[in-house]
Amino acid sequence: MVLTNEKRALMGDREAAKRLTDAGVLLLCPMCRGKARVRSERYYQPNVCRNVICMKCFTSSGWYKTEHEARLAWNTRAAILSAEEMEMLEELE
Repeated sequence: MVLTNEKRALMGDREAAKRLTDAGVLLLCPMCRGKARVRSERYYQPNVCRNVICMKCFTSSGWYKTEHEARLAWNTRAAILSAEEMEMLEELE
């Protein structure tokens, strides 16, 4: 069984989430599985705030200074497996 970065990130693997973020990939929405996009808002020049928002249910990552920070926040999910369980999965590969 091969675990992709997407599957690993969904299980809470922070390194996989970082690899996806660095590649410019956004995971599907954790609430509705909808597609997401990065959004920028200008409040006061030159400050620009960015977030990631689901285009279906409008779930948001919250506001961040950089696009990278917003993408990383969106792609980082709570761990559903312990470190020991992740190691067991890696041994099966």
